[in-house]
Amino acid sequence: MSAERLDRYSHLARSFAVDVLTAEVAGAFGGEGIETLVLKGPVLAKWLYPGEVRPYVDSDLMVATEDRARAVGVLGRLGFAEHCPWMPTPLSLDIGRTTYGRSGAMVDLHCQLPGLDGDPDAIWGCLAASAERQVIGGVELRVLDRDAVLLHVALHAAQHANMGDGKPLEDLRRALACVEDSGWSRALELARAYRGVPAFAGGLRLLPAGRELARRLDLGEEGTLKYALLRQDVIAEELHTLLCANAGIGRKVAIAASRGFPPPDYMRWWSPLARRGKRGLAGAYVWRAIWVAGQALGAIHTLWRVRRAKGGA
Repeated sequence: MSAERLDRYSHLARSFAVDVLTAEVAGAFGGEGIETLVLKGPVLAKWLYPGEVRPYVDSDLMVATEDRARAVGVLGRLGFAEHCPWMPTPLSLDIGRTTYGRSGAMVDLHCQLPGLDGDPDAIWGCLAASAERQVIGGVELRVLDRDAVLLHVALHAAQHANMGDGKPLEDLRRALACVEDSGWSRALELARAYRGVPAFAGGLRLLPAGRELARRLDLGEEGTLKYALLRQDVIAEELHTLLCANAGIGRKVAIAASRGFPPPDYMRWWSPLARRGKRGLAGAYVWRAIWVAGQALGAIHTLWRVRRAKGGA
């Protein structure tokens, strides 16, 4: 058997295991009266990769914000634990931890779609009301409708703009090739309703066909600064987001400090030096301070350069 065929079967087996996991967790949520929407993975595989393999390794589930605590409790009863709880708070002020693991199986728990700045409760209500159904892991589960999936494809590409030619960009490329402008116009209307036009536009502009579509949709230059930064320097984008965030100075300083001086468990993961006892850990913190200073200076330079280029455009 060829290596290519072995890889295909391996991806299929992994995706099937994730689908079974998705059905298990969504069923457990349903047993507690928690409504669930399945994101990405099997939904994109069925639509954009017919007859092919789109590998995915975790289960992406979305629940209402008010159900999040109960959903986390259900995951705990199923044997899941928070994945890497010692990771520092993102500079972008993303909500809470989302990833939970059990013996190598991973569940990403979402209450909102990154890139949408509207009221999460209102967005959830609209997405849930228009949801469709798809058989996943042998069970009929609720998924985003096609217009919302299309919106999510653009948002996901924007979120991972720094990944280069990875899965999010390939998903976008295929969606651009098979969806007419009328479908993208409906996705744009959702982006407007959910305050996600900058991310939607930023995602489209990652590809030549998307830039042409953005022109036809008359998107102008919306979202260009944030996602131009993200393509070039993740730290610069996070710094820009933190500075612009609607949060108190104390909260912003605390988040920045958590990135500069994260917990010891993170340091042991980040640096081999930190694994050499107390002196090694202390030395790793010194090196971390130097490294962060260098990253910050580079991010500030990138932010200044991109702002200047946009201002002069």
